[in-house]
Order: sequence, then C-alpha cells, then structure tokens
Amino acid sequence: MIVLIGYGNPLRRDDGAGPVLARMVEAWGGRDDMTVLTPHQLVPELAEDLAASGVTAVVFLDAAVNDREGGGMVAIRPVDGEQASPLFGHHFSPGDLLQYVQLLRGTALPAWQITIPGNDFGYGEGFSRFAEQNLAAAFAALQTFLCHIPRQ
Repeated sequence: MIVLIGYGNPLRRDDGAGPVLARMVEAWGGRDDMTVLTPHQLVPELAEDLAASGVTAVVFLDAAVNDREGGGMVAIRPVDGEQASPLFGHHFSPGDLLQYVQLLRGTALPAWQITIPGNDFGYGEGFSRFAEQNLAAAFAALQTFLCHIPRQ
C-alpha cells in the first residue's frame, strides 16, 4: 500500500496545498492500493502508521515557499532519513519521520516528496493564482508518478 501524506495548514493560504492535493488524488482514485492522510504537520506518531507491514511506499505532499512570479516548478524528489536529525520541536521533516519508521520496520521505506510552489502563506483561506497553477501541475505530475510505482 502507498501512503500519501498531504500536510499543511489550510488557514495559511498556499500552505494548504498539500492536503488539497492529497484529497484530489484520493478523489481521482487511480490506485486501489493507496491511502491518504492529511495532518496539519508531520508528527512522530505517524511513524507507527508508516511502519505497518502493508505499507510499501510513502509520498509526502507539501507546499514550498517561492516568491518568484512565474518561477518555481513542482518537484518530485526521493527522500530518505540519512541526513535527518530527529529532534522534538516545532518542525518535523519527512526525513526525520523516515528515521523513526526505519527504527520500527528495521528497513528503509521508499519515499518521495512532492513540493507545490506557493507565494502567499499569510493568514486566510484559498490559494494564490500562482499556487493554483502549481497545484494543477502537481496533480498531473503525481498521477503519472503514481502509475510508475510498482504494485506489491
């Protein structure tokens, strides 16, 4: 099973792109071996869900700050826990979470991060035009990407 984790704060405008993208993919339903989680932020407790025996991969979906109009692109990158330093605090990264998953599983979990560029992270709801365009591009890229992850 592939786990999609779309995280971000929907009350901080473009920061809500991760959970919205996750829900878009869930509604698309392109795979029957996929589950979606939409927390506001990554927390150590998610490691238990990801360490479950049926989980074969995880894809993190998150907004990224980009203040160049017309610049910035949706990016899909592999993630591992090698460079992470899991300390408890306000910010917990995908790499930090993957370190905990590896401790629980005994092996690394294949993982990727998709970043959706945005430029308005102020208080409020809704997306900037820039983020809306990138959200559409991220949805198309993620649909293609998910079709290339082998079924287990």
